[in-house]
Amino acid sequence: MKAWTLSRYGNPSTLELRDWSDPIPAAGEVRIRVRAASINPIDYKLMRGDLKRIQPVRFPWIPGFDLAGDMEAVGDGASRFRVGDAVFARSAKGVHGAFAESVCLPESWVAAKPASLDFGEAASLPLVGLTTIQGLTQRAALKAGDTILIHAGSGGVGSFAIQYARALGLNVTATCSSRNEALVRELGAQQVICYDREDYRQLDQRFDAVFDLLGGEHTLAAFDLLKPGGVVVSIAGPPDRAFADSIGAGWLLRLGIFFNARRVWQRAERGGFRYFRFLTSPSGEQLTTIAGMVERGELRPLIDSRFPFEQLREAIAHSMQGRARGKIVVEGLV
Repeated sequence: MKAWTLSRYGNPSTLELRDWSDPIPAAGEVRIRVRAASINPIDYKLMRGDLKRIQPVRFPWIPGFDLAGDMEAVGDGASRFRVGDAVFARSAKGVHGAFAESVCLPESWVAAKPASLDFGEAASLPLVGLTTIQGLTQRAALKAGDTILIHAGSGGVGSFAIQYARALGLNVTATCSSRNEALVRELGAQQVICYDREDYRQLDQRFDAVFDLLGGEHTLAAFDLLKPGGVVVSIAGPPDRAFADSIGAGWLLRLGIFFNARRVWQRAERGGFRYFRFLTSPSGEQLTTIAGMVERGELRPLIDSRFPFEQLREAIAHSMQGRARGKIVVEGLV
């Protein structure tokens, strides 16, 4: 098969399209013929080595998390799918492999593709969807009637999170640029703060939750916008206290995490708030939930652009500009 690989840390130009051995599914695994994959910021952060202290990769390496395709083979003990079934999935650290013609994954990570979506649309959903569900539902335990501020509402995670939050019955405020205001309202945000016209930090209202998709100074600023007992869920801020245990960190890395995160931890604890920054986990069960919401019309994918498989470098470079409205997908992997 063909696969995009890296032999060292670098940038999109470091990727090489090369021949690779066809993967063989182990017990409990399935092999998927990839029809489409999508780009996530974590892809190029891993490529550059930004995360090598907490998520090192072993070279040579096939990157990529999100994919959709056809079931090609099933290993012993895998029984939920048959060859030819259309599926979508999110891979995980230590596996990756979405930017290739075929990939083997545990069957429990895989779900049937929503029938109403094409493969590119389906491939755009796994990581952003699982991140949102695991952040807002599993950790923050938000419920109907709660209020939430979602940053970067026109981006990949933000555009999904607005729709998911509305489906949960949350009252949604989102930030974006003026050029994306109409889109963000269409996705379901009841209030939109355009950062090029006003500063969300000057808001008088307070929220039950802030979904921090920006990091940096915005993570600390989020606590100033919370109601008593509120929660910040972040995908860009420093790790939370459980993070070191989740990755099996040694004492030196734990010390580094503490110094990096201490201001956020102190701010949360001083104010009586909760803070979550976590690694998303694969889940076929949760992808099935997402598929059902798509079929009921509660969610729809937002695609910024589509690239052919041979232009993966260009697709990642486009993602690195940080201006995409929704997700960037690569197609034609078969």
